[in-house]
Amino acid sequence: MQAAIIGAVRRFTVTIKAPNWEDVQEVELPQLPREGDAIETRYGTCTVTHAESSADNSQYAGKIICRFP
Repeated sequence: MQAAIIGAVRRFTVTIKAPNWEDVQEVELPQLPREGDAIETRYGTCTVTHAESSADNSQYAGKIICRFP
């Protein structure tokens, strides 16, 4: 029987933007996505428009901004 290998999961803040509206949530991902990647949010699939890493001592591994496709 093989043991499952689970990679480190990191926490990110995600700002979901739409015309005249935005919301922020936390997500856990294995790595920071790139611009153009699709990610799942509480509102469905969104497209990453900006992503940046945070300082090593931050409670979050980075910030992600996305929009509805």
